[in-house]
Amino acid sequence: MFLVFIVYPILWVISGSLRGNGSLHPTAFVGLDHYRQVFQDPVFWRVLLNMFLWGLITIPVQMVIGGTIAYLIERHTTRSKTFFRVMFFLPVITNVSVISIVWSQMYAPYYGIIQHYVKFVGLQLTTSPLGDPSLVIYALILVNIWQWTGFSMIMYVAGLNNIPSELWDAAKIDGAYGWRLAMGVIVPLLSPVTRSLLLLGVIGTLQTFPIVHLMTDGGPDHASEIFGTYIFKQGFVIGDLGYASALSTLVLLIALVLTIIQIVAFGAQLNPNQKRLA
Repeated sequence: MFLVFIVYPILWVISGSLRGNGSLHPTAFVGLDHYRQVFQDPVFWRVLLNMFLWGLITIPVQMVIGGTIAYLIERHTTRSKTFFRVMFFLPVITNVSVISIVWSQMYAPYYGIIQHYVKFVGLQLTTSPLGDPSLVIYALILVNIWQWTGFSMIMYVAGLNNIPSELWDAAKIDGAYGWRLAMGVIVPLLSPVTRSLLLLGVIGTLQTFPIVHLMTDGGPDHASEIFGTYIFKQGFVIGDLGYASALSTLVLLIALVLTIIQIVAFGAQLNPNQKRLA
């Protein structure tokens, strides 16, 4: 199963990146021509910048908000914990098409609900943020944060429930409250969850596709273009499969390098006893 569904497709894409364009069948060998074309493509660098902004903003914001919500639910809610967990997790399991339609209407000028609130500070939306090249990527990032913060929340809920009650009692006896409790007890003990979310966040950022494809399709003028939409256009709209394969191979290499860096960095944080156990 692994060889058929993982290894073979990867090798097929790498092989396709070294061959000509426009066919699912093997074509003339062109070597690294597609890779040279990629690095000379200004859209590729715009995509790389968008991906950097996407990961830089969404990953820490989702973790901070998700962790805060999880703490408030688990430590300051006596009843209806399940209700709040479900409500905050609901966007994660909501159909992405529904999310795209609703948020597109919310961003609409004049009648969108966001316009209803910004007018109180004297602003008037004459165009949708989704049509503004300087705002569109941040508008999509906001939607992504809203959709996936619940996943971070549920991960931190599990982490908080795994903290022994004796540690909470000891912290209270030592007078640890507020910021001191957070930085001295909660954050260190939840570090495995944080590392997992960071790793999943980086991979998820590189795999982002549906929300952007449905809301803007990378527009306007490639301002919200990401790897998923650009590869899709090159491979299945334009039909340049060789170039799309080269882009896909580079995404794979970027994901591999970032994953190795994180694994090495996280491994360096283990104490000697943890290393022996690992």
